[in-house]
Amino acid sequence: MDNLENLAEYIIVEAKAQGAEYVHCVVRESEKREFNVDGGRFSLMRTLFNRDVAITVMKDGRKGSVHVNHFDEGEVYDAIAECIAASESAEPDPAWQFCDEPTEQTYVQGTPVCDTEKLFFRTKELLENIRERHPKILIEQMITSHDVYRSVYLNSNCVMYHPTTGSYSFSLMYSGHEGEKSTSFFGSDVTLANLDKPVIECALIDRELSEIEKQLDPEPLEGKFTGTVLLAPAALSEIVLGTIFGNFVSDSNLIEGTSIWKDKLGEMVADDRLTISQKATDEDVVIGSRVTGEGYPAENFDLIRNGRLVSFDLSQYGANKTGQKRAGCSTGNIFIPAGDQSLEEIIKGIERGVLVMRFSGGEPAPSGEYSGVAKNAFLIENGKIRCALTETMISGCVPDMLNSVRAISSDLLKDGSVSLPYIAFDGVTISGK
Repeated sequence: MDNLENLAEYIIVEAKAQGAEYVHCVVRESEKREFNVDGGRFSLMRTLFNRDVAITVMKDGRKGSVHVNHFDEGEVYDAIAECIAASESAEPDPAWQFCDEPTEQTYVQGTPVCDTEKLFFRTKELLENIRERHPKILIEQMITSHDVYRSVYLNSNCVMYHPTTGSYSFSLMYSGHEGEKSTSFFGSDVTLANLDKPVIECALIDRELSEIEKQLDPEPLEGKFTGTVLLAPAALSEIVLGTIFGNFVSDSNLIEGTSIWKDKLGEMVADDRLTISQKATDEDVVIGSRVTGEGYPAENFDLIRNGRLVSFDLSQYGANKTGQKRAGCSTGNIFIPAGDQSLEEIIKGIERGVLVMRFSGGEPAPSGEYSGVAKNAFLIENGKIRCALTETMISGCVPDMLNSVRAISSDLLKDGSVSLPYIAFDGVTISGK
């Protein structure tokens, strides 16, 4: 860490000497220990090392940034000069603002020391568990790793953070196979602070494997109808959360004025059972950022609370450009509290609709309208899963869906980064042949 800090201090001093009025940098080194599985067999074990430096300067109200992947002092010197030059060619913008309250924090998250033997054991065990419990599943690729990061964030206003983080990750890509029949692929991921229990018991891995096995005999959907769409956490992220954060509440769409929610702060925008938060710290977040990109301490915040829009997802720059308040963090660690019905109970209450595990579609319109293919989907009729579906189209409007929530599940995906339920929405157009 001393070497990282020394390099960070050198960058601050040298950038100031070259004319910068403000400087911040992130100096980071990482180590990854990784196992690869291809086609159900171990194919690779390796250890990777990486170093990178990100530098941002301000000069005459102009911002410049560069990123390099080495610690060589001569090359870092050149990078600083490049960063200064980038700022000199930029347009001045008084909205840039960075933390100027001196602070120093040193913290450790997760598990920085890898237990390689146990990582191999849990990887092998996971493969064996899948073969035993889900014999129709083919693991097309599995990557398991331990990643440790040692970083220093430092700015010229005496703001310094010394995080050391470590975690285990398991990323699976798989499909169902039986004879000549096969399913569409699906992926399951989890980030863990420890390896205390079998990985198949973590997140929703076991359930997701079971659902894919059930998709070997899909049927085409005939016709078109308006019904209920039950979105699994992955599809919920792709359709609903992606639209909210990409179209309604972030810097670009609020600065440009394209957000349909730009004048709705404090108003009801969703069902009153729905709360959406971002969290920098939580027992279910394995690795969360304690600092924003502008050097402010990261804090948990609600975006929507009981259906009411209570914050935007703005950086300090975005806040200054729009006259709104900066968000507490922008970590991507999104949380939606559980509802009061199990997934099975929700399905029992649906007359006709589809369960969607994954979604493939284009970018939603600024209004939130979307259309695409429901992947790994099931037809629900009269409160029961009737069959798996071949590719079926769904279309709707996210703001309308947020006000047409049928149910929120008590079942949650907790994958070390997010905590998300299944949510059923009424009034969605579902199209087959």
